[in-house]
Order: sequence, then C-alpha cells, then structure tokens
Amino acid sequence: MGRRSRGRRRGRGGNAEGQKPTAANQRRMLMNVMDPGEIRVAIVGPQGLDEMYLERSGQGFVHGNIYKGKVQNIEPSLQAAFIDIGGEKNGFLHVSDVVPPFGGYNGVLKRRRKKEPEDTRNMKIEDMLYKGQELLVQITREPVSTKGPSVTTYISLPGRYLVLMPAVAKRGVSRKIADGAERDSLKKALDELDPPKDMGFIIRTAGIGRGKEELAHDLTYLVRLWESIVERTKKSKPPMALYQESDLVIRAIRDYYYDDMSEIVIDSRDEFNRATEFLKDVMPGSEEKAVLYQETDPLFHRYQIERELENLFRRNVPLPSGGSIVIEQTEAMVTIDVNTGSFRKNDSSRDTIVQTNREAAAEIARQLRMRDMGGMIMIDFIDMENPNDRRSLEDYFREMLRRDRARITTYPIGPLGIMEMTRQRLRKSLRGVLFEPCPACGGTGMRRASDTTAREFIRRLKGVAEEGGNQIIARLHPDSLVEVSNSKRREISEIENSRGVQIILRPDTSLTLDEILIDRKN
Repeated sequence: MGRRSRGRRRGRGGNAEGQKPTAANQRRMLMNVMDPGEIRVAIVGPQGLDEMYLERSGQGFVHGNIYKGKVQNIEPSLQAAFIDIGGEKNGFLHVSDVVPPFGGYNGVLKRRRKKEPEDTRNMKIEDMLYKGQELLVQITREPVSTKGPSVTTYISLPGRYLVLMPAVAKRGVSRKIADGAERDSLKKALDELDPPKDMGFIIRTAGIGRGKEELAHDLTYLVRLWESIVERTKKSKPPMALYQESDLVIRAIRDYYYDDMSEIVIDSRDEFNRATEFLKDVMPGSEEKAVLYQETDPLFHRYQIERELENLFRRNVPLPSGGSIVIEQTEAMVTIDVNTGSFRKNDSSRDTIVQTNREAAAEIARQLRMRDMGGMIMIDFIDMENPNDRRSLEDYFREMLRRDRARITTYPIGPLGIMEMTRQRLRKSLRGVLFEPCPACGGTGMRRASDTTAREFIRRLKGVAEEGGNQIIARLHPDSLVEVSNSKRREISEIENSRGVQIILRPDTSLTLDEILIDRKN
C-alpha cells in the first residue's frame, strides 16, 4: 500500500492512510502531473468537481506572457495593429489596448520622436504607432481556432496578493471585493507600503486579511521582476520573449489557492518539492497543506474525478430536483436551455419554476467554470411572470458567478425569460483542448483528440492492471491503436513490467475512434 505524505505534519484536512477520501466543508486542490506532457489541476468541493484546468507542453503563446515585438502592419479600418512576436500568426493589438500616446514605456523602448499631443483621448491608431515600431506587449487571449493571439501594451504582473501595472500609475482594490470597509482597509494598507509613484498596484482578493509584511514582500518581488524585464528589454531585439508565465502547477497555487482549501495533493515528488518551496517563499506556513500522493490508485481515480470528466461534456446536465439544463456550444456563442423535467413541488407551478431556475443558475455557474466557456452566452430560463422572482434570480445568479475568475458581464432577464451575458475568453475552452472536429462528419460533431484517447487508454489500463490478473486484452479502433502503439509504447511496457501482466492490443473496426474496450483475464 502506498501513502500520502506531507513536508512536516498532516494538515487539518488530511485523511488517515488507506482510508477513502470523504467530503468536507473545505475544498481540495488535486494536481495530476505524472504525465510529463500534461498537467491537470482539479479543485474539489463538497459537491464534487468545482473547477478544472489543463495544460499541455508546447502550447506556445500562453496568457500573461510578455514579448518585445515589432509593429508589422497597421489597419486603420480595424483601428488595430498586427505585432510580430515571433509566432506563425502576429498578435492583434486594438487601439483601446495601446497606452497613449505612443504605446508607453518611455526610456525603455526606442522610437521615433513625436510631439506629444495635448489631448490623448480618442487618438487613432495610425497617429499612435508606426510600422517597424518596437512595443512591449502581453498576451491577453491565446490563439483560438484560426485567430492569432490578442495582445495589449497595458502590462500587468500578478503576484500572490498584488498585481503590478507599470504603465498605469493608479492604486486600487479588486472589484470582486465588495465590502466597503474591507476595501478602505486594503487601500490604506497599500498606501502605507509607499509603492513607487510611477507604477500602479491592485490588491487581489487573496490579499484580504493579509498583514503589511506579506503585502510588502509581494510588492518587492513584483518590482524586482519588472526591473529584470526592463533590463532584458533594453538588451534584446524584437521579436523576443521577455517573460513567460510559470507552468500550471505554480500558477494554480498562486491564482487559485485560498485559505478554505484543506489540502494541495500532488502525485509527483519533484513537483511536490517545487510547490512546497514556492509556498514557503510566497505564503509561509501554507506549505503544511501540501500533500505528496503515493497511493497505487491514480490520483484522479481515487477522488473519482475521471468519472466526472467523462460526464463533463454531455449536452444534458440533470438538476437535483428533476429538472435539467441543455448546453449547446459553438465557436462564438453558448446557448443554455433550462427544463423543468419531472420536478414538481406542492403542485405549485410558481414554486416549481422558481426552484428549478435557482438550481439551474447554480449549475450553470459551475459548468461555465469547469468547461471554461467564453464569448456570448444566452440562457433561456423558464419564464417567470412575477418581476420580483426575476430580480431575485438575477441576484442569485450573480452571487453564484462571484467565484468565477473570468471577467463577466450580465444583463437583466428579458421578457422572453432569456438572460444575456458575456464571459471573458482567455484561451481555448476545455472542450477545445480535449476534443478535435470529427473528420467522419465534416466537423459537425466532436470526438476526442487522438492524443487524449491515448492518454485516457493509459489511465484506464493502469486501473485495470491494479485489479490483478495475468493478461489484459485491449480493443481499439485501428487508427487509435496505431496512435497508442506509437506514442505510449514505453508506458505500456512499464505497466507490464511493474504489474507482471501481459497486455495484448487488438484492432476492432466496429469501435468508434475514441472507444476503448479492456478485458482482464486471470
């Protein structure tokens, strides 16, 4: 039997060795990093999977990366410029993302001398930039489909508690901190730190309740990071990557970890050590919550995350009381329909509708986070005649969305019961990463990417091998079998050697491309 170990002692949310995990009031962060080409981070709460993040190696332009680029072309009709940052596709820079009057960072970048206008408002992009100009830009949206990355000259560097904005000399508090007294207290704490006057700082939600020493440590780290970027900028020629975001392990701890989490469970010793060191440096004392997972069961199987992921992309999502929501996702829009189903409560139509809509609102907020769906979203709630019921549902839905880290705008429910909203699109949705258009149906349907099928095959194979037996026969579609044989040969051999089992792969044309059948023989 394997074990789960901590750096020094077990934290408040730990389970005894060998016991099955139980639901708790606090949440867990699970990091599956055994596959060197893929990192998966799941945040699990009392109701199961709450948030899911995935990153694969070789993704290229990642949200938050900073580049020294060069203006390749200016399009006055679009009021945008295309910036060469070293990729196949140039970055798209809209006029609203250009620091006035000429892109900012005087003394750091070389540019033609221009007389600064008296009024920098409503300037046209052709008056701000010129072809061949050097710019500092940051990725705000990763490439999606045929579109290249979107970039901005309004650079921001996130720390654990603060965000540094070197081009904007303003200080503030995250909009997600709604309490007025808390906002005033944090503003006062920030002023007492006496940050550089030519730089802007925002206190993040993680900064609530933090002492002056912790905030000062974060501020010093960010200022030094920016100074190192400035030095690299002066010494490099465009296009050049100046700053690359940390991998998902470190970013998840920095951005998604809060005090209500009982554990950070990691299934790789190297990554566990790295995460522990990061916690010691950034959040001293929090390293006690880091757990090294060493059980024989794969981490996501142990916590039943794989099962939830299998159901994550179904069109129909059931609600607790018998209703359901139906999700249809396209490249530009997501539509969600709410149905009452079999739910009835005291034979009251109004109570049934209100209750179902509230259940749907909570589940929709959860699904948006987990699937990472962005763009325009149309939600067809069940019609409610009472205006107070509609306003109450809107308030409840906004409350459910508060935990979402993406920028969201919601509009009141219209007369047809439809709520319109937008959700910030930073990267491919989880569906866009895990699936690819099916060639058999001309792209109208979806199937798992071949690499995803191969990874899923190895996970399931490990689970079956743990059950014992002398021989395992796995059947896959011939195309999938070729992918598995070529890319996962080493992993298959390791399972055979470590478990003492013979693994036989057989093609089966009756299966679809992402179907996997595995039989165990004693």
